Amino acid sequence: MPTTPAHHSMAGPEAETETETETQEAARATSFGSFKPVGHVMVGLPSRQALLSLKAALCSPGTPGLPADELTPSESVEEMQALIDNASPLAGFGYEITMMRRYLKLARQGYSWLVVKADSDEEARHVGEVAKAHGATLAVRYGLLVVEDMI
Repeated sequence: MPTTPAHHSMAGPEAETETETETQEAARATSFGSFKPVGHVMVGLPSRQALLSLKAALCSPGTPGLPADELTPSESVEEMQALIDNASPLAGFGYEITMMRRYLKLARQGYSWLVVKADSDEEARHVGEVAKAHGATLAVRYGLLVVEDMI
C-alpha cells in the first residue's frame, strides 16, 4: 500500500524518523502479492471517531505509544482492491488473500483501519484489548508463520 499524505503516524509528521518510515513500509508488506504486515496488528473500526479514540488510548500515559499507520475507507478500498487484483495465483490459496477480501468488504462499508506495530505477544494482546474496548470489530495479528484473530 503506497504511502499517501492521508496516512498518519501516531507521532505526527514532525516526528517521523527513518525507523518510523521503515515501520510503515513493513506494515504494508506483502506475501505472494497479498497483504501480510508481519509484526503488526490490523485493526478495523466502523467509524473515524472510533479510530481517533483508539489512537488516543494507545498513546495514553503508561502505554508504550506503538507506531501506527492509518488508512481511510477510500484509501483502503483502492489499495486493497489493487492488492487483490495483482496477487499471484499462489495467494489465492492463502489466508492472507481471504483476509484482504474481508477487509475490502468492510472498507466498502466505511471502515477505517489502523495498522499497529506490535513486536511482542504482550503488545499484540494489549492492542487487541484496547481496540475492542474502543469499538473495533476486527483485530488481526500478523506473525511470521501465523495470522491470529485478536477480537
